Amino acid sequence: MNKKINISIVGTGLMGLQHIKAILKSKKTNLHSIVDISNNAKNLSKKYKIPLYSNVNELLNSKNLDAVIVATPNQLHEKHTVSFLKNKIPVLLEKPISDNINSAKKIIRSANKNKTPLLIGYHRRHNSIVSKVKEIIDKGKLGKIVSVNVLCWLYKHKAYFKEKWRISKGGGPLGINLVHDIDMICYLLGPIQYVQSFTTNKNRKFKVEDTATVSLVFKSGTLCTLNLSDTIVAPWSYELTAGENPAYPTTNQSAYMIGGTKGSLQFPNLKNWFYKNERSWWKKILVKEDLNKKDDNTLINQIDHFADVVSKKNKPKVNGNDGLVSLKIFAAITKSAKLGKKIRL
Repeated sequence: MNKKINISIVGTGLMGLQHIKAILKSKKTNLHSIVDISNNAKNLSKKYKIPLYSNVNELLNSKNLDAVIVATPNQLHEKHTVSFLKNKIPVLLEKPISDNINSAKKIIRSANKNKTPLLIGYHRRHNSIVSKVKEIIDKGKLGKIVSVNVLCWLYKHKAYFKEKWRISKGGGPLGINLVHDIDMICYLLGPIQYVQSFTTNKNRKFKVEDTATVSLVFKSGTLCTLNLSDTIVAPWSYELTAGENPAYPTTNQSAYMIGGTKGSLQFPNLKNWFYKNERSWWKKILVKEDLNKKDDNTLINQIDHFADVVSKKNKPKVNGNDGLVSLKIFAAITKSAKLGKKIRL
């Protein structure tokens, strides 16, 4: 029987709590400890009967630690992650990789120098639905991908904005919601060449944006539009359509429409539109839906993968360079919105 991997959680905010649940459900991992100074962390320590440390140095002096998940605020990612990498402890780092590009590069250099695995927490790549979409595209079943439309429309309630950071820089839907879609679209379609974006805050009137549109030009020639807002009552967002997280009621709609010369695919509900013989808008278009599409084990899949990487059975599916690419694209999006210009990557 393989030894279970002992993982510590650094930061017990929203994602830290989700990772704790995933570790406890995984058959490959044990919850080693948590690092936090909040009252809630004390309660978690008692509940799960695990050590609670007030800082990273205390954790580094502990025994039987195999790996860590860093889920602290973005500006602390470099400090915390590098301290573990220097001690050759593998890290699963919550997205984004850091709050700036230079910091992200330092994290990656540390992982390379110390020859220690660094994974970035873009968990959607571990969803079996995403794997199916990737396979469909790569096998050419949709033909040449011409254009993609991504919708992220949802309505965030007033209580959500009681946290002040959510109405400050980085707290809008671009930083919170779109970062996942950026990683996903690059994973599915490849590198991006140009970015142009527009934002507004006229609905909520906070300093941060509440609505944005983004146009992407891929090196392959594919065009993509990303349209997001947290002020629209609608069923079309990944959270409300994928069924990954039980906190969000599933709508059975789609957030992505991927169009190719041989067919189109709605995702996550996996409806494939195509012609049987001649491709013509005068012919009847057919549709095939994959009814076995829900995957609510995505975070567990990610933890299992992390355990396999630590055990040297696998290589990171989302590595530091992937995190850097997403950060550069996000920076280009915010720069374009500010300058009103197309940005080349």
